[in-house]
Parts: sequence; structure tokens; C-alpha cells
Amino acid sequence: MRLRIALFLLVPQFFSAQAISPVLLQQQELLAETFVGADKYGNLYTTTQRVFYKISEKKTFQFSDLQLGPISSVDLINPLRITVFYDQFNTAVILDNTLNEITRIDFNQNGDFKNISHARTASDRRLWIFNVDLQQLELYDYQSKRVVATSPPFSDTATAMTSNFNTCYVFTRNGLKVFNNYGSLLKTTPVNGVSQAFLNKETLLVQQDKKILLLPEGVLDFKDVNLVEKQFKQLFYANEILYIYDGAFLRTYTLKLSKN
Repeated sequence: MRLRIALFLLVPQFFSAQAISPVLLQQQELLAETFVGADKYGNLYTTTQRVFYKISEKKTFQFSDLQLGPISSVDLINPLRITVFYDQFNTAVILDNTLNEITRIDFNQNGDFKNISHARTASDRRLWIFNVDLQQLELYDYQSKRVVATSPPFSDTATAMTSNFNTCYVFTRNGLKVFNNYGSLLKTTPVNGVSQAFLNKETLLVQQDKKILLLPEGVLDFKDVNLVEKQFKQLFYANEILYIYDGAFLRTYTLKLSKN
């Protein structure tokens, strides 16, 4: 893991002329305000009027707490323990696979107040959180209500975060920083303007301004993803599938390296 990360982050930011050509797999109608994503079982997740939905083949589940305001982010990396984050109320809610609440983490009432901008699922009932007051990434154990690891302070705040259970990627205006679950900085790279990021095993996909860029596992430079859709509402990338939602249709793609 460390070797692969080091390889791509030591390379200056440049983009190969070789691009990624998406191959359409499926198109389906979908009515939702926001397409959140999909899990490895084929279930779709959406939000409409602050209600969070899980749409399976046989049944639709839902969760809502309108008092918490709009949903800021949803982490589907573990579909048995889904992290729903509400930044306006500084609260994360952990849901099970039928969207029943398992636990709620209110960072306003945990003794040591924390102003959190991002929250992602980590391992062992922990969360990756970005503490705005201290400008640092923290690994938070919500069972014991304590921070078990911290990063060095950042010079600016996080604009996007993505993670797997043991590694967290934090994007700021100054670039990307990658941390392990001890809070140690692995590497940095000057990729800027990232508003969204998705980590699929060791492949990283980011939205940079109006571009979508992919860093495949074992490849040293980001590559443009040539989408037919120049305008879309949401995107999501997991299980080697790219999802594009335009407000009426959800299209799924595999990403194929162009030979040109």
C-alpha cells in the first residue's frame, strides 16, 4: 500500500494525453433530488426533500431527521454501517442496511466540542473527521468518544475527503495529503481544485473543476475521463463502476483506457 501511494505522489502533477474512454453499461430512469451512490449489491441511494432512501429490487427503505437540516455527505463504503453527516448541526448518524439508526454522534455534546467539516467511515466503529478548529484530520472512536490518532495541522481547510478503512485522502486548496490510521502523513501531491473524490480499492477518481480525472492503480499520472455528458448533477465511483446522474437518467459505465 505505502509503496503504491509513494509512487504516484512523488510524480509532479501532469496529465497524460492518453485518456479514459467510458463504456456505457446501463441506463435507467431515476427520479431524485440527489443521487448519492450505489453499493456492491446493486442498491441505489438517493435523497429527496432531506429524506435519505435506499432503493433495492424488492423494497425501498428511508431515513430522515429534518431537524438536522440537509444531508452533507453519505459514506457507503460499509453498507452495514452507513455514515450520514450533517455539517450544519455537526452530527453524524450511523445507519444499518435497512436505514435504521445504530448510533448518533453529536460533536456539539461530546465534552470536547469539535467543529467538523467532513466525516467518513473508518474501521472498528471509527470515523475519519476533519476538525476545522484545529485544522487537522482526526481518527475518532465513537464508542469510547475519544480521538485515537491525529494528523499534523493543515495550513488550510479540507475541500474534499475520501477514504478506505485504513487510509484517508484529504484535499485542500494546496493539494492532496494522504494519511494512515496512525495519523502519519504518507505523501502529498499538488492536485488542486478538487470538489469530489472517490477511492475504489487503490484507484482514485476526482472531479477537478469541470474535469473528471482518474488515477488507476499502478499508474503514475492522472488521466482525463472523456464523458459524453458535459453537464450532470451527480457522479459516483465504486466497485470499478462510474455512475452519472443527470436528473432524469442514471447511467453506469466501465472505464477503459484509450489506445490513442
